[in-house]
Amino acid sequence: TELVREFFQALSTHGGITLHLDRVHGFNSHHIAEAAFKAVARALRMALETDPRKADAVPSTKGTL
Repeated sequence: TELVREFFQALSTHGGITLHLDRVHGFNSHHIAEAAFKAVARALRMALETDPRKADAVPSTKGTL
């Protein structure tokens, strides 16, 4: 379980991202780690995918790169 925390700390630091993880439920460390990895993977995927409804738009919150 220490390595899981170290991994996410390194990902946050070296990836230049802010990462918030909370363990809401659970006692089995394997399942807690598995859920954390899946949640972060889904969040990163959502952040990096372009919205198909805005395929012609510039992928920027300000409309310019």
